[in-house]
Amino acid sequence: MNRHARSDTQERSRADCRVIRKATNLKTPAASGYTPTLNNLRGILWMLLAVTTLTTMFVIVKHMATELPVFVVALARTFFALCMLIPWLVRAGMPAIRTTRLGLHFARALCGITAFVCVVFSLEHLILADAMVLAFTSPFWSILISAIVLKEMIQGRRMAATVVGFCGVLMIIKPQGGIEPAMLLALFSALLTSTAMISMKRLSATEPPTRIVFYFMLFGTLVMIPPAAVTWETPTLVQTGWLVLSGVLGAFGQDFLARAYDAGEVGVVAPFDFMRMPIAMLLGYIAFSELPDQWSIIGTAVIIAAAVYLLRRGQRENREARARSADSP
Repeated sequence: MNRHARSDTQERSRADCRVIRKATNLKTPAASGYTPTLNNLRGILWMLLAVTTLTTMFVIVKHMATELPVFVVALARTFFALCMLIPWLVRAGMPAIRTTRLGLHFARALCGITAFVCVVFSLEHLILADAMVLAFTSPFWSILISAIVLKEMIQGRRMAATVVGFCGVLMIIKPQGGIEPAMLLALFSALLTSTAMISMKRLSATEPPTRIVFYFMLFGTLVMIPPAAVTWETPTLVQTGWLVLSGVLGAFGQDFLARAYDAGEVGVVAPFDFMRMPIAMLLGYIAFSELPDQWSIIGTAVIIAAAVYLLRRGQRENREARARSADSP
């Protein structure tokens, strides 16, 4: 009996040790794993840096579009950004870009680069602030695409916010005075961006972010080569410098954007993405002496308010859905 008792005691001791070791492992992050540190202030700062960088890129693109063919500008944007990914590819090797979803990567790149070309075309004829805000109406188009393509139900409040957002669009394009084709191009860019974002969400289920960016730049470059070759004009040394800078700013801007969402909560960080609107107004005034009229300013405010509401509403619905899932047996 004593031998059995000692054996049971030893087993309990070993079991207690295993429990303690498991508890210790839960408290201590694995040395080889990556554990992001949530810091909303840092996320906000990354987002402000991202929108400033990307808006500055569009200032350069707008300037270059007046001197070079649009397709040459778009090719330079993707090509030089792709060149910046070469060091990553050398370090990570070919397994880093191995994928079974090339078709979806190509579809996403085609929509994304076409959206970029539409924005560049619109920048030739619109002030920077108007082009940016019209191209940034993608949240409203995403809701419509989800309803038509994915057969998702649009709740009343979402529909109301979407209608309000499009009212803001009407304030900017002012249809009573005739709609400029450049404004339609900017809106079409937003529609294509929404499609590209839906594709990216599907890709992100199996593909890491850097691989998605790599294939976007790769396929974007390949798609732009034929039209750029047909309309080719060799950039001067100064123009080449500006084009390289636009590619570098674009690549860094995307990286800053990823860091923003990695550091902070989406519901806190995402609204600061709308700071690109006043930044676009400021840079447009500094670089091109552009000033939006009062209706454009009011329309921009309406669009931002509607989009922020949609974002907050989506976050609330997600929390409620998770709560229901947790309560269900």
